Amino acid sequence: MARLNEIIDDVDMPDIPPTRRPIVPPVNAAPEPTPIVHFDRGTVRAQVHAQLRRLVMLGRFRPGQALKLNDLANALGTSLQPVREAVRQLVAEKALEALPNRSARVPRADHAKLDDLQRVRFAIEGLAAELAAARVTRADIATLDAIVEAEVRELTTSGIEASVAQNLEFHFALYRMSGSAILPPIIESLWLQFGPHMRQAADAFYAADDRATDHHRAIIVALKERDVMAVRAAVERDIGRSFDIVRTLLDKPGTAKPRRA
Repeated sequence: MARLNEIIDDVDMPDIPPTRRPIVPPVNAAPEPTPIVHFDRGTVRAQVHAQLRRLVMLGRFRPGQALKLNDLANALGTSLQPVREAVRQLVAEKALEALPNRSARVPRADHAKLDDLQRVRFAIEGLAAELAAARVTRADIATLDAIVEAEVRELTTSGIEASVAQNLEFHFALYRMSGSAILPPIIESLWLQFGPHMRQAADAFYAADDRATDHHRAIIVALKERDVMAVRAAVERDIGRSFDIVRTLLDKPGTAKPRRA
């Protein structure tokens, strides 16, 4: 586990103003640890892929960070082969970039990629939100309320990474309520490409503003009112907030820009 934290910390990040709440670590601090699972034989490949995929989506690996396959295998307590296959699959999903010498890198986004990704997320996630708004139940709304409460609680007690995990759970719970079997996997692929930057945005946002869940609460209010367009607008504001923060960080002097492989 300690080795995985060393891998995760081995990347330079821009400074973020300190939070008013000491519980929230600065952006260059080690993320809160996520337990590393021990895999059953026969499902190793799928579980390694699922574990690495989730870590990417939660931003445990930072933009520009190089990942050595041997180090990942040792940290996950498995052999090199399932890690190599999982990384190859993540490269195909555009979550990682292949590098020589048994390594990979987390891509850095430039303004053009951020603009493109935001447009597509608005379109796809906005559609999922609209569909959910048309069919949501009281039980569904209670589920979303509980996730928001957990998000606030986790930020206070466990730190940013746990709260980011609740943010992911809120969005995908909402999108599953759309009733579509096609949209959630598409949205997952988009989050894979933005995950490392999502953590950057969360570090900056939570450090600057205590109202981190306002957009989620606005979504719930619109769902209760059955206002389909208001639900979509609130989802787009939530997505856009993160992209705006990442663009600001990208423009900050000293921030590393995307590199060619």
